[in-house]
Amino acid sequence: MATRKTDANTEKIVLATDVLNVIQDEVKPLPKHVLERLIQGRTQRTQILHGSALEQHDHLKPYAYTVVKMNFIHEDDVIRCARMLQWSDERMRARTDPVILWAWKESYRDKMLMEFSVAWYSKDYFEARKDAFQDTSHASYYSKFGLSPKDIKTEHVLVKGKA
Repeated sequence: MATRKTDANTEKIVLATDVLNVIQDEVKPLPKHVLERLIQGRTQRTQILHGSALEQHDHLKPYAYTVVKMNFIHEDDVIRCARMLQWSDERMRARTDPVILWAWKESYRDKMLMEFSVAWYSKDYFEARKDAFQDTSHASYYSKFGLSPKDIKTEHVLVKGKA
C-alpha cells in the first residue's frame, strides 16, 4: 500500500473547478472514529460514514439507488475521498429545503475499494441526474483523490414496486 508524504487528513483541499461550491466550505479532517473505521477497512469491509439521510426522512421510499465504486492505489487518496464524502454528507444534512430528491446512503471501505450509494426519491430527478458521477464536471473532485470519471463504476437499481 503506497502512501505519499503529506497528511491527507488535514491538508487543505482546493479545487480548480468548483462544481459543488466546495471552496466556500471547509473540507474538514475526518474525526478519530472515522479514521479508525478506515484503518479497519484495510482488511475487511467496514462502514465508514452513515450518509446524509435524517430521521425525519425515514418515511421516504426511494425510486432507485445508484451504487458507486472506486478502487484506489494510494492510502492517502482513500482518506481524501472519505473527507469529500463526509463533507458532502454534512452539507446535505444541513439543507433546510423540505423537498428531498436524493440522499447519500452509507459509505464503505473494503481494502482499497470505496463504495457509497445514492437513494433517489424522484423518478424524474433520477432520470435526469443518474449519470452525474460520470460527468466531466466531477473530474476536478476525482482528481483530488487520483481518479477520473472513467475510474468511477456505477450501477443503478430500481426499487421493486416503484418502476
